[in-house]
Amino acid sequence: MKKAKKAYNILTNIEDWACIVLFLAMVIVVIAIVLCRYVFNIQFTSGEEIARYLMIWCGYVGAVMAFRNHGHVGVVVFAEALPKSWQPAILKIRHILTTVFVSILFVAAVMCFNQYVDTGKLTTSLRIPTASVYIIVPVSLLISIFHSIMDIKDDFTNKEIEEKGEAN
Repeated sequence: MKKAKKAYNILTNIEDWACIVLFLAMVIVVIAIVLCRYVFNIQFTSGEEIARYLMIWCGYVGAVMAFRNHGHVGVVVFAEALPKSWQPAILKIRHILTTVFVSILFVAAVMCFNQYVDTGKLTTSLRIPTASVYIIVPVSLLISIFHSIMDIKDDFTNKEIEEKGEAN
């Protein structure tokens, strides 16, 4: 259990720093594009592609961070209409269903990624494999699955602690 929590903390730090670095890199590239175009009168077309791919990566890392912090929109009207005593069970069911749903998305993302790998298609300007750009999709979903599993673990661990506290 402690190893999983330690891995979770390391992963969250990596996510936070990756998002910061990706966003700053994107801003720097966009500033360079503007300077090249309007100050130096030269085209930096590969910069536009770099900025686009940095934005994709930053968006997916940010989505994982939002998933970790439960920042995505959720339907809670039904859950709030039920008695308070049911809330812990509903939370567990929600986390389990979320894990199943994200796992299905992960399988679909891996299948799409494999198609990018099989085609060997290169990006227009940078001439790098398209698969290297879109690998972030299955990776972010895999990390989201990990966060969801940690939520489930916390749900059941906290319940066991509550039951032990009530027994004493």
